[in-house]
This record gives sequence, C-alpha cells and structure tokens, in this order.
Amino acid sequence: MSTTPGDAPTPEEQPAASGEGVTPGAASGESASAGPTGHPAHRPADPAPAGPYGTAEGSPGAPQTPAPPQSPAAPQMPSSPHVPAVQHVPAAQAMPAAQPVPAAQPVPGAAPGRRSLPQPVLAGMLIAGSLGGIVAVMAGTLALLSPSAEEADPVNAQRAGVSGAALAPTVGPGGTDQPLTAAAATAPPPDPAARPRRPLTLTPKNASAARMTLARTKGRPVRIRIPAIGVSAPVEPVGVDAKGEMQVPPLSKPNLVGWYRLGPAPGEQGPAILLGHVNTRAGAAVFYRLRELKRGNKIAIRRADGKTAIFTVDGIEQVSKLTFPTKRVYGNTATASLRLITCGGLYDAKTHHYTDNVIVYATLTSVV
Repeated sequence: MSTTPGDAPTPEEQPAASGEGVTPGAASGESASAGPTGHPAHRPADPAPAGPYGTAEGSPGAPQTPAPPQSPAAPQMPSSPHVPAVQHVPAAQAMPAAQPVPAAQPVPGAAPGRRSLPQPVLAGMLIAGSLGGIVAVMAGTLALLSPSAEEADPVNAQRAGVSGAALAPTVGPGGTDQPLTAAAATAPPPDPAARPRRPLTLTPKNASAARMTLARTKGRPVRIRIPAIGVSAPVEPVGVDAKGEMQVPPLSKPNLVGWYRLGPAPGEQGPAILLGHVNTRAGAAVFYRLRELKRGNKIAIRRADGKTAIFTVDGIEQVSKLTFPTKRVYGNTATASLRLITCGGLYDAKTHHYTDNVIVYATLTSVV
C-alpha cells in the first residue's frame, strides 16, 4: 500500500520493535509489557494527590485510607500513532459531579430586542427587489440576442472569413453542388475545359492604336446569351470613371451588360471583360444567377461584324474585392479568353456595395 508524503502508516502497517508493543505517544523510550490481546498495556496510574488534611500519600505520619477496589480495566483498541492512548483514571481522581448552572439573569440597562420593520416598508423593499431582478434578466437577454461587432459589420466578417480560410491552388469548377471559393493570389487562370480555337484577331506587340481600335470596333459585342442560366441581354461599351475605375452599367438598366472597350473584344487574343449587376432595388439583375455556372457551360456572344463567338466555361471563383486577382483576370493570354464579373458576398449597407466579386473564366472554342 503506498502512502502520500507526510502520512503515517496505519497500526496494521507499523512494525513492532523486537516483537513487543510500544505505548503510543511515548517519547522517553520506556517500554510497556504487552497485554493479553497483543495491544499495549495501560501505564501505571500516578500516585493520588494529598488529601485536604494531610501530606501526600505514603508520607510518614499520614493516615492511610485504603483505596476503593477498582474494576478490571477493559481492553483498549490500538490508538492512532498521532493521538496518545487515553489513560485510566482511578476512582480517587474522579471529577466531582457537575453542579447545576444557574439561569442567566438579564443585564440591567441592556437594549431591548430589534423591532421589525413596518409592513409598508417591507412591501416596498420586496417590490423594488422584484423589479430589479426583472430589469437584470431583460438586460442579460438583450445582451445575448444583440449582434456582435463582427456580425453588425459585414465587411469585417468577410475579412475574417477570407483571412482564416485556406485558398485553393487553382480556380474551382463551379456549380451549385459546392460553394464557391477563392484561388490563391499566385494561381493562374484555370485550364481550358475544351480545345481552344485560334483567335479571330491577333494582337501584334507593335500594333498601332488605330489598328487596335479598328479591330475592336469590328469585334464589338452587341449581345450575350447564356442558356444554362437563362441570360439573353444587350451589351454596350464602358470605360473608366474619374477615379480610374472601370465603369458599370447604370442601375436604371438592370438587364444591360457592359463591355470594357479599352480591352480586347470577344474573339480577339487576350481577355475580354464583360460585367453586369447581380441585383438592384427593383430586384434581380442580368447576372443574378452567374454563380450557378460550372465548367463546360457555353456562352455565346454576337459581335458587330455578325460573327458569334462561342466560349466554354473553364472555372469560377468568388473573391474579396480587397484581394481582387488583377493579374489572373486582366493578364494577357495566348488564346481568346472571356471574363464575366458581377458582385457577390455580403452587402454592406454603409458603403452600398457588396464585399466580393464572382468571376467566370472562359475560353473561345468555336465561331459561328
């Protein structure tokens, strides 16, 4: 049996010295003979003190009074090593009988007992306590139900989600059966879902501005159709605003798609940029269901020259506007590419803007 530090062994565990019992609590080294039960025997009683009219017992000339016979001592159980065994008290040392204690007398001049408060005062205190408890419960309930600072500010909530989530190594395939995620900032555009077609117009490195403008005028998009999400909408060119940011179609025309006229036209080498609203105050807008597109879906864009360029969706992602993948979206490509952009994420009522962008990547695969 193990013991903790500082604990003394029990009587059964304590070894006996030389097979003899030791009187518990003895410090002088005296030994006592073992009793018939194996437990230590009682120590001899000390001599009785002197009587009231003589010297101590055993002194010369003192009358000897025989002590009354004592009954045999009952065997004692071994005591704890920390508590000395109770010694037998002889009859000569018995304590006198207890005398009755007289009843306590009232102290003269003592203050009378406290008087109870009047009933109206007690009632008022109870009512005040009840009202205080109700107020405390209501305050606690409101504290639990009220939104936290992160919940009240959708921009902060979105920032926390983007920073805490692991970014994918490439743009995902999209679709309604899985959530949209953002690819890592260094990830390239997704690989083509189908065999790319040769661009309708190549862009030489030394091409003049006039030549590029002419090519883009001929290839200007006039209409877009996306059968998978039921889109059929007109397209108009847009530029940049006074802040140098890309313009968007006016909110008064929710079904209008904008083409960034300072970039390639659909079918021309490089990424053509088309953007539209997700919704307005009037309801859903042209790209409301853009997030439902998935890899392999077709996008048809009719151009001003009468040709229709067919693009195949390669992938789709949702990214924070704070970490917009500029290089992945606007970087030059060897093929004729397409980028469809709309808003997503949470709506910030303070800035009247969404926190994210939904981006669709597609590649030219045929022309009709």
